[in-house]
Amino acid sequence: MLGFTGRRRPGTERGRPATNRLGGKLPLIFLVAACAAGVVAAVTGAAKPVQDLEFAQAGHWVANPELGVVFHVDGAAKTVDAQGNVPGLEADSQVVQGAMNGYVVGSSRIIEFGKSTLSVQRTLTPPVPERPETIEAAGGPYLVYRQAGRVVRLGDRHATIPTGGPVGSPVVAPDGTLWLHRQSTGVVCMLPKDSAELSCPGALPAGHDGGLTVAAGAPMFVDTTADQLIPVSAEGPGTAVPANVDLRPESKIGASDAAGRVPVLDSGAGRMHLVDTAETRGGETAATPVTVELPAGDYSDPASSGDSVVLLDREGSKVHVYSGTGEQRAITPVPRENGEPRLTKGDDQRVYVDGAEGRHVMVVGDGGEVSEVPLVEGDRPEEPAEPDATPPPSAPPVAEAPAPPPAVEPPAPEATPSPERQRTVAPEPTTEPEPTTEPEPEPAPDPAPPQPPEPEPPVPQPASPPGMPPDLFAGSGNGGLLVTWGEAAANGAEVTGYRLSWTSLNGAGGDGSTTKAAGDRSAIVTGVQEGGRYRVTLAAENSAGRGTEASAVTLIEGDGPPGDRSVTVSRGADTTYEKCVAPNCAFVRVEMSGFEPDTEYTINPHADEWGDFNPGVTLTTDENGSMTIDDRFPFDGVGQHVWVTVDGAESNHFLWSEQ
Repeated sequence: MLGFTGRRRPGTERGRPATNRLGGKLPLIFLVAACAAGVVAAVTGAAKPVQDLEFAQAGHWVANPELGVVFHVDGAAKTVDAQGNVPGLEADSQVVQGAMNGYVVGSSRIIEFGKSTLSVQRTLTPPVPERPETIEAAGGPYLVYRQAGRVVRLGDRHATIPTGGPVGSPVVAPDGTLWLHRQSTGVVCMLPKDSAELSCPGALPAGHDGGLTVAAGAPMFVDTTADQLIPVSAEGPGTAVPANVDLRPESKIGASDAAGRVPVLDSGAGRMHLVDTAETRGGETAATPVTVELPAGDYSDPASSGDSVVLLDREGSKVHVYSGTGEQRAITPVPRENGEPRLTKGDDQRVYVDGAEGRHVMVVGDGGEVSEVPLVEGDRPEEPAEPDATPPPSAPPVAEAPAPPPAVEPPAPEATPSPERQRTVAPEPTTEPEPTTEPEPEPAPDPAPPQPPEPEPPVPQPASPPGMPPDLFAGSGNGGLLVTWGEAAANGAEVTGYRLSWTSLNGAGGDGSTTKAAGDRSAIVTGVQEGGRYRVTLAAENSAGRGTEASAVTLIEGDGPPGDRSVTVSRGADTTYEKCVAPNCAFVRVEMSGFEPDTEYTINPHADEWGDFNPGVTLTTDENGSMTIDDRFPFDGVGQHVWVTVDGAESNHFLWSEQ
């Protein structure tokens, strides 16, 4: 259970509670909502959640896996205003936030917690073991697994959406629409904030390097192969305009502009171009691009905050800030932590740099000012350790005997005792009996070290509904609708089954639902209609209830009316090609119809894990606009889905089974 702790900080062997360097003042929104509870916590030491506390869509959450704590940083006040304990944080976890909840994204689990109650809501399973790119925006937040070709929308309308293949870095427009680009095919796709289905309005030149960006609120593609800017919209790509600068193909494109200029980072040449985008809006003349020479370093993708451009030099551990016209505004060292810092842009449009261990965060404001916010003060070499207020243990005192003679210390051989030590030498013999020297008392034994308190037994967590089933796939197969999925996280109670539903989106009919056993991982749905477009949802169930639904949309392939473009893949004849050996190796059979007759088309194959495993082929349709390919694309990826894309059209995703 996450515990709300206000401004309290955990103590550890490595760190002390972080001091508030802004005079202890919290943002007004936090003080008004939490005043009464904060007084109780300060007086009693209580650490209970504040009920019904709402955070605005501002600030930034940071995870510290070592402490098992998430911190909320107020980006405007540059201070920490809330924190909570989250057990089981994985190393390199990242936190994103939506309207009501936060999500700690790790490699094997996504922990959802309420921002107002600071209590864990549920645990989700990522669709693939890949570090995603994260975006905080209206309709999200989003996790984009670029290589696996998956978009996860977190929140009340949770969904996993396939992209049809690997994609470049995503961007989001001010209206919440997520934009994606498949470089191999050039296809540009959009995901509106209220939709669970990708729409691909057109294609850019296939194979061209570059990336998407948003300038003056409008998405566009920076083509670094042709040195062009191409606006994109729901109607497709617009008219390309020159970038007016020579761009290297491997350049990194900023996700948004700064004062109308898009940052294009050319790390290989040690420079950054700031390209004016005015000409893409029509009727305006673009200013000459500005080129900034950069110090040598290993730079992350550029990000913008207001009219500033922010670069993170991972090699030099510094944050570089420039104005939109190229003036240098700041070079600030990143506090030292083990690992690589991370640069992100929040929904409040500020740029944040998180320490790899979650001990510090840096905030870049609209004007380019950089502020460091310590989360936990650790053993940083550049700061001397404060003196320990507790004195070191000393030997126990020896009780004094009444009028004892001086203790005898044996003299060093052939050494004359110094005057200071004469009193330690035995007196000369006399006729009087020699006084008896009192034996020194035995020193008291060292006190036993204090025993650490017995750890409190862990509070048992109540079971919650299962996680969202991962890797949901729906497509044509075996005379019906083929659905496959992965095992959902149990969340404290054994999964008892899966509820599968399907609904026609174009009036084809055949809607229905069924329950599958806990051990099932696939289903064949009959009664669906050819040409029907269906939304498939799947949710796991246990004794605590039904979990979050996963969803997918598919088209049931059929002959279709003349003129409709159709691409279908299936398993062709067995073959052996280099390391691809029958019987698991066979050709991918591709059947096309409804295309332009006697026209060349490029067919590009794709697979779940192997991406663009084959360079594809360009062939010509027959006089009817049809084509069958049954002697290309040898494949043996058992357990993967394979599909092809042709001129913006995408085939069914065929599951390759072991033979």
